[in-house]
Amino acid sequence: MARRRDRRSPDESATDLPDDKVEPELDDEIEAEGEEGAEGLPEPEEMNADLDSQAADYMADNDVWLYGPNATAVLELLDRLEEVGPDDAGVIADTWKDGSKSDRDAARKAARKLTERDEEIARNVRMAREEIGAWLAIAAEYPEFAKAVPDWARICSQVGDAALDAATAIILEDELDEPHYEALFLPWTDAIEKIRIEAELDEIEGVEDEETDADETDDEAEGEFGPNTDAVADFLNRLWLLSAEQVTRLVSSWQDVPREDLEVAHEALHDLVEEDPESRGQVRRAQEKITPWLNGGRLQETASFMGQTGQGGTRKMAGPALADAVAALVVGDLLAPEDADMLYAPWFNLVGAPPLPVAADGDGGDKGAGQARG
Repeated sequence: MARRRDRRSPDESATDLPDDKVEPELDDEIEAEGEEGAEGLPEPEEMNADLDSQAADYMADNDVWLYGPNATAVLELLDRLEEVGPDDAGVIADTWKDGSKSDRDAARKAARKLTERDEEIARNVRMAREEIGAWLAIAAEYPEFAKAVPDWARICSQVGDAALDAATAIILEDELDEPHYEALFLPWTDAIEKIRIEAELDEIEGVEDEETDADETDDEAEGEFGPNTDAVADFLNRLWLLSAEQVTRLVSSWQDVPREDLEVAHEALHDLVEEDPESRGQVRRAQEKITPWLNGGRLQETASFMGQTGQGGTRKMAGPALADAVAALVVGDLLAPEDADMLYAPWFNLVGAPPLPVAADGDGGDKGAGQARG
């Protein structure tokens, strides 16, 4: 028989009480405690919250174990990779291929040395490689994409390379030299930025198309920018695909153009649009289309994908070069060939398209940047 002490009489022994007298009092105690609540014990909600917190802490610690201190950024990259379809894959693959192969090889060599001497970093990179490899194995064989896109498996492989390079750079961010970090990281982030901008541009153009369809005029049948509207549209599309490095080169190229020759071309352009109000309106509308791109860089000045710094200042510096180039496309067939070429050369020498329009009489195209003429 159990020896219990009566809580109401702490000095009296319970040994002389029969079992049937002791047990009900115990039941009374339990019932009373159930009514009053055990002092100091957490409520069920608090216990659940504590369990959730412990689970979150465990997952966070596990992520760090898998991918290192920058695990959150690695997971963001892996999540974005899961969303990649044919359109995104083409942009990522092209941007990655456009990067310097020699710089990339040197950066990979530096990263390999770091992983070979640090087991923890080697594990982080290996885990990222396995996740990207799993995506590649599934995506490359996806029937819908494989049938619709030529060389789909090869494109997927290039996307996987770009993602692994970027993930490696994130994991080794504190260890890699800046040039090596950029060689691995920027192709991926530049591509993601292009995809984001293209999506925004498509949305804007969709709204504009709806508004244009609602009140289309006979003049608009020719094109918003005159007979060379298709060339201007091609130019504007290519503008949104420029990398930060290309923007810098465009600014430098325009600044290197002889000032006297450029002033002559500006005067010729000014005289033309002053005499022809229709051309003036077409040039003005085309130049206004550049403004969203110029201002778009501001959104990225503080932080963009994975915390990269934007290129807003460089974009603004490219404004004059772009204004000259798009004006040359609109009225290039009305200007003297040497003046049109002078305005257009910095852009064409960088991008190589679209060609300048040819004058109606076939004159021109053999001087300055004459190769720009179609």
